[in-house]
Amino acid sequence: MNRRKLLLGTSATVFAGMYPSISLAQKASTSFSLVWRGLEVGYSKINLTQSGNKVTANIDVEISVKILSFDAFSYKLKNKETWESGTLIKLASETLVGKKKEFAKGNRTSKGFKVEGSKFSGIVKGNPATTSYFSPDFLKRKTWISTQDGDPLEISTTKVGADMAKSLKGNIPATLWKVTGDLELELLYSEEGKWLGSRFYAGGSQAEFVLNKSNGNMHSLWKT
Repeated sequence: MNRRKLLLGTSATVFAGMYPSISLAQKASTSFSLVWRGLEVGYSKINLTQSGNKVTANIDVEISVKILSFDAFSYKLKNKETWESGTLIKLASETLVGKKKEFAKGNRTSKGFKVEGSKFSGIVKGNPATTSYFSPDFLKRKTWISTQDGDPLEISTTKVGADMAKSLKGNIPATLWKVTGDLELELLYSEEGKWLGSRFYAGGSQAEFVLNKSNGNMHSLWKT
């Protein structure tokens, strides 16, 4: 399972009918299983916490692919992002791809978002998103900062239309978006803006984030 970039923000998730009616006062969370070639090979967990006018996202991704009992591929990411009114204020991420360490750190300055990463260091102008995907508003932004190595990725998005996202409790109505450019994948969101899953190709086969569970609406909390 090998790609030039494995940008899973985490990658990741919720929908009416599966969601309980709850208050979105302070926290929202989502978890996915990663399925590849019919096997569950990893997970993504996202937790958003609101404090005043800031929202903190803590993201954990882990992937382990074994072939004939041998470790063919491993990936671990821990990422913390701070947002204020939809603007990225701070980023601190560490990733282990096999035995290779990568990182992305950054903070908002008067000149833009200053990044120090294992691949890119410099200023990213404007209001970039990240490769964490938890809000469909990210689709409106042309630059996404890789939480793996800090690389600013130039992307384009296309609305494909109605689709179905997979979950442990069955398929969920969703809107499918296609991302192209420096990053290629598909993202699925509910009508309420909840991230329901993603699809991408790795090792010649499609991998997919399947919704496990969620609490609250990450998109709504992030926009507060």
